[in-house]
Amino acid sequence: MTIKRLLAAFLSLASLGVLAAPVQWSTAAGGNGHYYEYVLSPTGAGYTWDEAAADAATRSHLGVVGHMATVTSQAEQDFIFTSVSSLTAWLGGNDREEEGVWRWVAGPEAGTIFYIAGAAAQPGFSFWSAGEPNDCCSGEDDLQINWDMGSGRWNDHGTPSFTTATWGYIIEYSMAPQQVPEPASLALVLGALCAVGGWRRRR
Repeated sequence: MTIKRLLAAFLSLASLGVLAAPVQWSTAAGGNGHYYEYVLSPTGAGYTWDEAAADAATRSHLGVVGHMATVTSQAEQDFIFTSVSSLTAWLGGNDREEEGVWRWVAGPEAGTIFYIAGAAAQPGFSFWSAGEPNDCCSGEDDLQINWDMGSGRWNDHGTPSFTTATWGYIIEYSMAPQQVPEPASLALVLGALCAVGGWRRRR
């Protein structure tokens, strides 16, 4: 019975995407070549927004260090919702620096403003749920995706009102890995250079 329960728990976590490998949004499919993953600990525990940001910096895939995802287009939003996870999760944006001014604070877009409350024209892509962001309940400064788990739309949550709120998060691996020569290949290159140098000295 214990083994059956453990197996059921394992399958349940797998169905939530907890154990899923990063999924690439390939350039062949019109994507950016980045990898994405829904992250939730094996115990099923979530993270506060700050814990998620710290955890993302400890993870890597194919030599690329991760960051909380930054969603900059409808196509990217749709890919995450359909191919990565439709569960509520943190994204790498907030308006902690200035209320109503939403910035990406992770990855290559760090510091980029994508939404200004009340602005007639917006500086970037956003996908808010109706009535959001509403800065509810004495303040909500952190960004979530898939708030309703039905459309993928965004919500503001977290600090300062809900500092202990825990959710999974979407991680993105967005920079091309550094190509470092393997030791054996490096030795061959150095050997060839030395041989060329010796040949030139003999001439």
